[in-house]
Amino acid sequence: MSKIEAIYIALLPKKVVSFNDIVEAASGIVKASSSRGYIYRKYVDRLVKAGKLKQIRRGLYVVLSPLEKPESHTADKLLVASKIRNEYYLGFHTALEYYGSASSFYNEAYVCVRAEDRFDPFSYGRFRFRPVFVEDITLEVEEKSYLENVVRVSSKERTFIECIDRVQYAGGWEECIKSLEGLAGLDTEKLPNLVEYKKKSLIRRVGYILELLKERSPFYEHVPDGLLNVLEAQISGSPQYLVSGKKGSLDKRWRLYIPEEFEEKLRGI
Repeated sequence: MSKIEAIYIALLPKKVVSFNDIVEAASGIVKASSSRGYIYRKYVDRLVKAGKLKQIRRGLYVVLSPLEKPESHTADKLLVASKIRNEYYLGFHTALEYYGSASSFYNEAYVCVRAEDRFDPFSYGRFRFRPVFVEDITLEVEEKSYLENVVRVSSKERTFIECIDRVQYAGGWEECIKSLEGLAGLDTEKLPNLVEYKKKSLIRRVGYILELLKERSPFYEHVPDGLLNVLEAQISGSPQYLVSGKKGSLDKRWRLYIPEEFEEKLRGI
């Protein structure tokens, strides 16, 4: 077996690889003194020309199976998203899709990174990959097995909080609530601490949505009234808007103005 074939076989189970993955795979096959430039010219470039690797963007490749043609291949969105940066997690609607609770399948993937690890949004096939800047990429972030790879995904609890906090990355309120309704196995006891980590103004929105889901979804029937009371007790200050600048009826418990169109949409969900 040639070295180029050995490298290809080592990469094949991964399906999507970064150039660093290729260098790591090659390290046990080629001379230890081989430079990264040599590995690219001698092996990566040849594998691309042979139709065994397909470039997604600089430093990122799809590994094609022996029977696949580059022009007909569709890469897995979550695998591609997981290989863009080393320090990251898949969050928001992309995390909901991973957990199988998303109401709709999106062609866009949200890769959460610190500002210093930013990347320009890009498209590959029908998918678009977009960074979302966050301050912390370790708190309530879990490593999950996925298609013979390991991907980093926000926990269900962090996903719940962040979708409510930045609902634009959860598809808007209607999609967000539909998706959260199906998010089974949520450890609601973790939520107060996670709300505290984010910001105080989020408490009333989390409480409102949690109470709403308790009435709507069997996955939230177990939410204790005591937890809602804990959240309610932390509310202070003047009432706020659920949707910025949109007036509506006041929910007195959570001190939130709920727009009429929001309540109408809820009745239709």
